[in-house]
Amino acid sequence: MLSQQTLFELFSKQHNWQDRYRQLIALAKQLPDFPDLKKIESNQIYGCENRVWLTNEKQLDNTFTFQGDSEGRIVKGLLAILIIIANHKTAEQIKAIDFLAILKQLKITDELSLSRQQGIEKIIESIKLAGS
Repeated sequence: MLSQQTLFELFSKQHNWQDRYRQLIALAKQLPDFPDLKKIESNQIYGCENRVWLTNEKQLDNTFTFQGDSEGRIVKGLLAILIIIANHKTAEQIKAIDFLAILKQLKITDELSLSRQQGIEKIIESIKLAGS
């Protein structure tokens, strides 16, 4: 997976929504495969436009790694961004992240429908609850 810095570099090169949309689709394709056996109700995030699943694993160094999937390509791309931002951070670091501000810096949120924005907030909420 990419780093947060690489995300900023990638999206700074995109000059319009169509380019950013294509970048989201490319990121969706880079998400590691999410096994069907993890697509269970307890891993599903409700309140999203498409079905979304998210899991996390606490590592020995107290950081978390996230894995997820979505049936929608844009949502899956957005999920990939959120996972890149949150991966390999402690619960305290994750809680301190302003995910929405980062998405705004990447010039993504302005083009999303209200229902997608609400779904993103549900995913962020689930990520932040990981360390609780």
